[in-house]
Amino acid sequence: MKATLPLLKDESCHFAADEVFFSTTDARGVITSGNEVFVRISGYQAEELIGRAHNVVRHPDMPRSAFRLVWSFLKAGKPVAALVKNRAKDGRYYWVVALIAPTAEGGYLSVRFKPTGRLFAAVQGLYAEMVAEERRVRETAGDENAAMAAGEAVLTAYLQGSGRPDYETFMQELLCEELKARDETLLREKRRIIRTIAGQPGGARAGSHLVALYGDGCRAYEHLNVLYRRLDDFVAVHAALENKSSFVNNLTRELRLASMNVALASSRLGSGGAGLGVISHYMGASSVEVAAAVRILSDGIHTVSARLRAVIFNLAAARLQIEMVLGFIHELVVAPPAAEQRQQRHALVHTLHGAFAAALGRASEALHELEERAVGLNATSTDLGRHMLGLEVAQLGGVIESTRLVEQEKFGAVFAEIRGQIERTHRELSGLSDALERLGSLAKETPIIAREIETAAERMETDLAELAA
Repeated sequence: MKATLPLLKDESCHFAADEVFFSTTDARGVITSGNEVFVRISGYQAEELIGRAHNVVRHPDMPRSAFRLVWSFLKAGKPVAALVKNRAKDGRYYWVVALIAPTAEGGYLSVRFKPTGRLFAAVQGLYAEMVAEERRVRETAGDENAAMAAGEAVLTAYLQGSGRPDYETFMQELLCEELKARDETLLREKRRIIRTIAGQPGGARAGSHLVALYGDGCRAYEHLNVLYRRLDDFVAVHAALENKSSFVNNLTRELRLASMNVALASSRLGSGGAGLGVISHYMGASSVEVAAAVRILSDGIHTVSARLRAVIFNLAAARLQIEMVLGFIHELVVAPPAAEQRQQRHALVHTLHGAFAAALGRASEALHELEERAVGLNATSTDLGRHMLGLEVAQLGGVIESTRLVEQEKFGAVFAEIRGQIERTHRELSGLSDALERLGSLAKETPIIAREIETAAERMETDLAELAA
């Protein structure tokens, strides 16, 4: 028999910014575990949650198309972040930022915290539009798939209108922004992520392996934070690359148009424009070379930009995951589980650490690829600058040739515009070179810090093995 859901209350469940909670599910989305914070905020008893579909806490204000999108990431084996409105047992609601990822055990882990970032208000309005559109289509067409497609169309329109190509780009920005806003809230409220376990009532009963695991986890957290604080630098480089990408993509069109204008003008002059025609032909050939270099550069910027987003997202994810590891160990030390639950709760620490290690591994892989790609992108940028020299020669020749023509002023303006484009290109390429230099420095510095994190994570693996023995 289907359980009766509580009546909705327009009242939020309070929880603090430093509280991070999790739940795990099997491959079908049935809850298999959760921590004390999840149990408390949801209002259910632990035994009421275990074995039930996770949609027991789903709020009707959430668009179903959003969950379909989440599942599309998970089924592809990829982590996904989203803002989610949940319903507690008593009908109240609570908003969370959820980071959901596949686990080595074949299920899923969802780590959640309180949203406070700038995107929160925008997403609330967006979800309301998506729900309204889903309801409209559902009532008129009676087709659930069509209703969810309509909700996704609203989301797509929002993403395009905000200059984001897809949801993956949006969620990468979302997680980073929300963690940054949360850090500011924690600082303002003088709350701490790392809590001492010395002197806790259950410290002695928790065992030395769990205490050692907590210590190594704290070291991993501190090393990771050094890298995490560089996120603003990565974000700044990413913004610079996106800006250069826009200019580079417009460059080919502008130069081709200028070349065509010179060609048309020289053809109208007949034999008197023969010299200009030669220059026009040379400009056209140079423009083709520039266009080829631009395509390679544009593709390179796109690839590096995607890798940068992956670094930013996975560093943020790893930071959140290690917080969850530490938070759960602290919970086990403060209130040690009963003997019959100890093995299962300790296995959950292994699951949480696995999620941290996976996010850290993805960040390390993206950082390594980023360093290689940055070198290649710099070489491509240099090639484009070399091709631009051919246009400079053509432009100077055009200026000289136009002095011999009756319509000198008109042609002088055309070549002055070309000169302006060439100078802008050199400035933009110089800016791109600066951004790539900053990226190269970051890419070289970070592996040293990453090795420290990986060493601490390996110690945690040893602690986990001893804990399970």
